[in-house]
Amino acid sequence: MTEARVENQLFRFIPSTNLEQNRVVEELGGKRNGRYVLLSLVAPRSTILVDQDGRIIVHGCKKHDIAHLAAKEVMLRLGESEAGMTFEMGPAVASFDLQSTVSIERVPDLFPEASVDSDFDCLRINDKKHELNILLFRNGRGIATNARHEKLVSMAARRWKQRLSDENLLS
Repeated sequence: MTEARVENQLFRFIPSTNLEQNRVVEELGGKRNGRYVLLSLVAPRSTILVDQDGRIIVHGCKKHDIAHLAAKEVMLRLGESEAGMTFEMGPAVASFDLQSTVSIERVPDLFPEASVDSDFDCLRINDKKHELNILLFRNGRGIATNARHEKLVSMAARRWKQRLSDENLLS
Protein backbone atom coordinates (compact mmCIF):
# COMPACT_ATOMS: atom_id res chain seq x y z
CA MET A 1 0.00 0.00 0.00
CA THR A 2 2.23 2.85 1.21
CA GLU A 3 5.31 0.83 2.00
CA ALA A 4 8.56 2.53 1.11
CA ARG A 5 11.36 1.08 -0.94
CA VAL A 6 14.91 2.36 -0.47
CA GLU A 7 16.39 3.32 -3.82
CA ASN A 8 19.74 4.59 -2.56
CA GLN A 9 21.46 4.89 0.81
CA LEU A 10 24.58 6.91 1.49
CA PHE A 11 27.32 5.28 3.57
CA ARG A 12 30.51 6.98 4.76
CA PHE A 13 33.48 4.86 5.79
CA ILE A 14 36.38 6.28 7.77
CA PRO A 15 39.58 4.25 7.32
CA SER A 16 41.92 3.89 10.31
CA THR A 17 44.80 5.05 8.08
CA ASN A 18 44.69 8.31 6.13
CA LEU A 19 43.55 7.64 2.57
CA GLU A 20 45.13 10.11 0.15
CA GLN A 21 43.14 11.28 -2.86
CA ASN A 22 46.26 11.29 -5.08
CA ARG A 23 46.73 7.55 -4.53
CA VAL A 24 43.14 6.86 -5.63
CA VAL A 25 43.76 8.88 -8.81
CA GLU A 26 47.19 7.42 -9.60
CA GLU A 27 46.71 3.79 -8.54
CA LEU A 28 43.01 3.17 -9.18
CA GLY A 29 42.22 5.62 -11.98
CA GLY A 30 39.93 7.85 -9.94
CA LYS A 31 38.82 11.16 -11.44
CA ARG A 32 39.02 14.49 -9.63
CA ASN A 33 35.80 16.45 -9.37
CA GLY A 34 36.09 19.52 -7.16
CA ARG A 35 36.89 18.46 -3.59
CA TYR A 36 36.26 14.77 -4.34
CA VAL A 37 37.82 11.92 -6.24
CA LEU A 38 35.28 9.70 -8.01
CA LEU A 39 35.69 6.03 -8.75
CA SER A 40 33.17 3.62 -10.27
CA LEU A 41 33.23 0.00 -9.17
CA VAL A 42 31.73 -2.82 -11.19
CA ALA A 43 31.64 -5.38 -8.37
CA PRO A 44 30.03 -4.43 -6.12
CA ARG A 45 28.36 -1.93 -8.43
CA SER A 46 28.70 1.45 -6.78
CA THR A 47 30.09 4.96 -7.08
CA ILE A 48 32.84 5.86 -4.64
CA LEU A 49 33.74 9.38 -3.55
CA VAL A 50 36.89 10.02 -1.56
CA ASP A 51 36.74 13.35 0.24
CA GLN A 52 39.61 15.63 1.30
CA ASP A 53 39.72 13.97 4.72
CA GLY A 54 40.23 10.51 3.17
CA ARG A 55 36.73 9.27 3.96
CA ILE A 56 35.11 6.86 1.51
CA ILE A 57 31.54 7.74 0.57
CA VAL A 58 29.62 4.95 -1.14
CA HIS A 59 26.61 5.68 -3.39
CA GLY A 60 24.44 3.20 -5.22
CA CYS A 61 24.07 0.55 -2.52
CA LYS A 62 20.99 -0.12 -0.45
CA LYS A 63 22.59 -2.29 2.22
CA HIS A 64 25.47 -1.71 4.59
CA ASP A 65 27.20 -5.03 3.89
CA ILE A 66 27.38 -4.32 0.14
CA ALA A 67 28.62 -0.77 0.74
CA HIS A 68 31.23 -2.17 3.14
CA LEU A 69 32.44 -4.55 0.41
CA ALA A 70 32.85 -1.57 -1.94
CA ALA A 71 34.88 0.40 0.62
CA LYS A 72 36.93 -2.71 1.41
CA GLU A 73 37.60 -3.20 -2.32
CA VAL A 74 39.10 0.30 -2.52
CA MET A 75 41.29 -0.26 0.53
CA LEU A 76 42.52 -3.67 -0.64
CA ARG A 77 43.30 -2.46 -4.15
CA LEU A 78 45.46 0.23 -2.54
CA GLY A 79 47.20 -2.41 -0.43
CA GLU A 80 45.73 -1.05 2.80
CA SER A 81 44.01 -2.93 5.58
CA GLU A 82 40.35 -2.23 6.22
CA ALA A 83 40.77 -3.20 9.88
CA GLY A 84 39.47 -0.52 12.21
CA MET A 85 37.42 1.20 9.51
CA THR A 86 34.27 2.78 10.96
CA PHE A 87 31.13 3.88 9.14
CA GLU A 88 28.25 6.32 9.31
CA MET A 89 24.92 6.03 7.58
CA GLY A 90 23.79 9.05 5.65
CA PRO A 91 20.43 9.94 4.15
CA ALA A 92 18.40 7.59 1.99
CA VAL A 93 16.27 8.14 -1.08
CA ALA A 94 13.10 6.04 -1.02
CA SER A 95 9.99 5.71 -3.17
CA PHE A 96 6.36 4.87 -2.40
CA ASP A 97 2.98 4.75 -4.09
CA LEU A 98 -0.27 6.09 -2.57
CA GLN A 99 -2.25 4.10 -5.17
CA SER A 100 -4.46 7.12 -5.80
CA THR A 101 -4.19 10.22 -7.94
CA VAL A 102 -3.58 13.52 -6.15
CA SER A 103 -5.21 16.88 -6.88
CA ILE A 104 -2.04 18.83 -6.21
CA GLU A 105 -3.28 22.39 -6.90
CA ARG A 106 -5.36 22.72 -3.71
CA VAL A 107 -2.86 21.12 -1.34
CA PRO A 108 -0.72 24.23 -0.57
CA ASP A 109 -3.84 26.17 0.47
CA LEU A 110 -4.58 23.53 3.12
CA PHE A 111 -1.07 22.48 4.10
CA PRO A 112 1.56 25.26 4.31
CA GLU A 113 4.42 22.72 4.35
CA ALA A 114 3.56 21.81 0.74
CA SER A 115 4.14 23.79 -2.42
CA VAL A 116 3.54 23.07 -6.10
CA ASP A 117 6.67 22.59 -8.19
CA SER A 118 5.55 23.57 -11.69
CA ASP A 119 8.80 22.36 -13.28
CA PHE A 120 8.20 18.77 -12.13
CA ASP A 121 4.40 19.04 -11.89
CA CYS A 122 4.41 17.71 -8.34
CA LEU A 123 4.15 18.73 -4.72
CA ARG A 124 7.22 19.48 -2.66
CA ILE A 125 6.51 18.67 0.95
CA ASN A 126 8.81 19.60 3.81
CA ASP A 127 7.74 16.96 6.34
CA LYS A 128 9.27 18.18 9.59
CA LYS A 129 7.50 15.53 11.65
CA HIS A 130 9.38 12.72 9.87
CA GLU A 131 12.42 14.88 9.04
CA LEU A 132 12.39 14.30 5.29
CA ASN A 133 11.40 15.92 2.03
CA ILE A 134 8.81 14.47 -0.34
CA LEU A 135 8.16 14.93 -4.04
CA LEU A 136 4.57 13.76 -4.54
CA PHE A 137 3.36 13.40 -8.12
CA ARG A 138 -0.21 13.53 -9.49
CA ASN A 139 -0.22 9.76 -10.09
CA GLY A 140 0.27 9.17 -6.35
CA ARG A 141 3.88 8.12 -6.55
CA GLY A 142 6.32 9.78 -4.23
CA ILE A 143 10.02 10.12 -3.66
CA ALA A 144 11.40 10.90 -0.22
CA THR A 145 14.84 12.43 0.15
CA ASN A 146 17.01 13.00 3.21
CA ALA A 147 15.26 10.12 4.95
CA ARG A 148 16.89 8.40 7.91
CA HIS A 149 15.03 5.10 7.51
CA GLU A 150 12.55 3.48 5.14
CA LYS A 151 10.07 3.00 8.01
CA LEU A 152 9.94 6.78 8.48
CA VAL A 153 9.16 7.14 4.79
CA SER A 154 6.34 4.59 5.10
CA MET A 155 4.95 6.41 8.13
CA ALA A 156 5.14 9.76 6.30
CA ALA A 157 3.43 8.31 3.22
CA ARG A 158 0.58 6.86 5.31
CA ARG A 159 0.18 10.15 7.18
CA TRP A 160 0.04 12.18 3.96
CA LYS A 161 -2.34 9.73 2.35
CA GLN A 162 -4.69 10.11 5.31
CA ARG A 163 -4.38 13.90 5.39
CA LEU A 164 -5.05 14.21 1.65
CA SER A 165 -7.92 11.73 1.84
CA ASP A 166 -9.53 13.66 4.72
CA GLU A 167 -9.59 16.76 2.46
CA ASN A 168 -10.92 14.80 -0.58
CA LEU A 169 -7.74 15.41 -2.57
CA LEU A 170 -7.27 11.78 -3.62
CA SER A 171 -9.20 9.87 -6.23
